[in-house]
Amino acid sequence: MALKDQIMARNGYWLRNGAILSFCLVLFFFVMLPRKQPILHNNLPIDPLLENTVSTWPEDITSDHCTLPHPGRPLVQYVLMIDAGSSGSRIHAYKFNYCKATPELESELFEHIEPGLSEYDEDAEGAAQSLDPLLEAALQTVPKFLHKSTPIAVKATAGLRILGETKSANILSAVRNRLETKYPFPIIKEQGVAVMDGADEGVYAWVTVNYLLRKISSLEKTPTVAVLDLGGASTQVVFEPKAINGHSVAQGDHRVSKSFNGNDYTLFQHSYLGYGLIQARLQINRYVVENPIPNVHDVELKEGEYLHPCMPVNTRTKIELDEKEVIMVGVSDSIGQCRHVVETIFYKNKTCNQTPCSFNGVYQPSLATSFDSDIYAFSFIFDRITPFRQGSETPVQDMTLAELANLTDLVCVADERDFEDFESNAEAKAELAKVVEMCMDLSYIYGLLGYGYGIPKDRKLNLAKKIKDYETGWCLGASIDVLEERWYVGA
Repeated sequence: MALKDQIMARNGYWLRNGAILSFCLVLFFFVMLPRKQPILHNNLPIDPLLENTVSTWPEDITSDHCTLPHPGRPLVQYVLMIDAGSSGSRIHAYKFNYCKATPELESELFEHIEPGLSEYDEDAEGAAQSLDPLLEAALQTVPKFLHKSTPIAVKATAGLRILGETKSANILSAVRNRLETKYPFPIIKEQGVAVMDGADEGVYAWVTVNYLLRKISSLEKTPTVAVLDLGGASTQVVFEPKAINGHSVAQGDHRVSKSFNGNDYTLFQHSYLGYGLIQARLQINRYVVENPIPNVHDVELKEGEYLHPCMPVNTRTKIELDEKEVIMVGVSDSIGQCRHVVETIFYKNKTCNQTPCSFNGVYQPSLATSFDSDIYAFSFIFDRITPFRQGSETPVQDMTLAELANLTDLVCVADERDFEDFESNAEAKAELAKVVEMCMDLSYIYGLLGYGYGIPKDRKLNLAKKIKDYETGWCLGASIDVLEERWYVGA
C-alpha cells in the first residue's frame, strides 16, 4: 500500500474511533449527571406551575410570613366562604400564604348578618340582596388584583333544607345570579351555590379542627380528633374509628375517605336532621303535649296549657306548635322528669339493622370502644355550657359528662330559688334570663352526648369555639377543599 494510502487509512481509523469515543462520553455524562429534581416540601413532590403564577406581585399584596412564595405557588390566595345558616349568614374571607408548597392559613375576615336566607321564604330576590353587606366587606378585604382569582361559595345548611325544595331552589338561583352579575369573584364549579349535604358539613368541620390542631398537616400520621357539631336544625358526628383486622368499621353511606399529605383517613360520619337544638325543642314540646305528665303538683290548668318539667317553675310560656298556640307551665324537676322526656325523642328502641347503633336506628361505631382520642364539641354545645364554667370568652375548655350532668341538675332545680346558686356569675345569670329553655337545652345536650352518642360519663370533652383564633365550624375545611382546585393567579 502506498504511503499516502496508509496515512489516509490511519486518519480514518482515528476519526472513526474518536467519533465512537465522543458518543460514549456524551452518553456517559447524560446518564450520570444529576437530573433536575422535583420541587419538594416535606418530601412531597409538587407539579411545576410557574407558568400559572405571576412572577411579580403588587407591593400592596404581602404575607406576614415570607416575602417570596414557594416555587410554582402564589404568594397569597384568598377563599370566600358564605355560611347561609338557619339563624343568619356569615362570610369567612380566608387569606392563605404559600411560603411553603402547602397552604398556610394566615388571617380571616368574619362578618355576620341576620336573619338567615330561609326567613325570606318566597322573597328570593330579597334573600339574595341580604348578602350584599357580606360581599361588600369581601370587596374591601381582598386586593382588587386578586378579585378574579378568589373563589367564592355560598353553602346553605339546615335552614334551607327545611324550607322546601322549590323555595330553596328559587333563593339559591337568585343568589347565584346576583353573584354572577354584580360581583367579580368566580363561583366554584362543584356545589358553588347550593344546600350543603349534612354529611359534608360534618366532614368539613372535621377537616377544620384537625387542620388547626396540625393533626393532618404532617407526613407522620397521628391520631385525629372527633368532632360533634350542634346547630339549630341538625347535629353531626365525625371521627376516625379504629380498624378491626385491618378493615375500617365505617360502612356504607357513613364512610368517607380523605387524604392529606400522603396519609389516608377513613371516617365515620352522620348528620341527624331534626336533632339540632331548635328542632329538638319542638320534639320535646310535642311529646309533652301528646303525653301529658301527671299533675302531681296540683297546678290549675286552663285549656291549651300543659305541664312542662323542662321550663322554669311557675312560669307560663306561650309557644307555637304545629301551627297551634299552646302554653307550657313550668313545674319542679326534682325527680328528673325533664331528662326522661328528653330521652324519649332519641328512640333508642328503634330497630338497629346494623349494630351498634347510636339512636333512631342509626349505625355508629362505639365512641367508648372504637375511638380513644380527643373529642371536640362546638356550636350550641359550647354556647350553652361555657357561661356556667370559664365563660364564653375562653375559646377552648374541657369538661366530663359527669360534670355536665351535675350542671344540668343544678340549673333545672335552681329556678325554684330564683337561680341564687349562680348569683356570683354575671354571665350565667344573663344567659338564664335570656334563654328561658336553659334547663331543656342543657338536658338535651347531656342526653345527646351521653344517651344518644354513648359517650362515657368520665370521658373528657373539649368545648371549642375557636382554635388558634379561628372558628371551629365547617367553613375553613370547605375552603381547604377548594384550594385543591388551584385557584392561582392566571391559572
